[in-house]
Amino acid sequence: MSKKMLFIMTLLLSGLSTPLWAQNDHYPQFMQMATTAYSSQKYDLAIDYFQAAIDDNSDWWPAYVGLANCYYAQKKYKEALRDYETALKMHPDNPTLSRFLDAFRRKLNTPTPTPVPLRYQATPLPQLPGV
Repeated sequence: MSKKMLFIMTLLLSGLSTPLWAQNDHYPQFMQMATTAYSSQKYDLAIDYFQAAIDDNSDWWPAYVGLANCYYAQKKYKEALRDYETALKMHPDNPTLSRFLDAFRRKLNTPTPTPVPLRYQATPLPQLPGV
């Protein structure tokens, strides 16, 4: 068997011996690189790394938060909202993310419209018994 053929066989066999779940395990490195880029305000680079982490592990909700943070920093609020909502769907029991998302939604609806003045005197609602 030639050296070239032996090399090809080694590559093929080594690929088959690696479990499928271990082939996509680079998201921690992508997250670290994304966080470093974000800290340096290199948001486009951070977006690429967060997206690579998502491509590597689509269930990794912190990558969606990081991606949303980058879009937020770039004032791309629609994209940020989309990714914050995706993260919350994946991790619905996160109270911090839920509170932040509620506040962010309110912020997007600003300026708050001024209330319409009443033209008539509203009658008070009757008191419920036992209240």
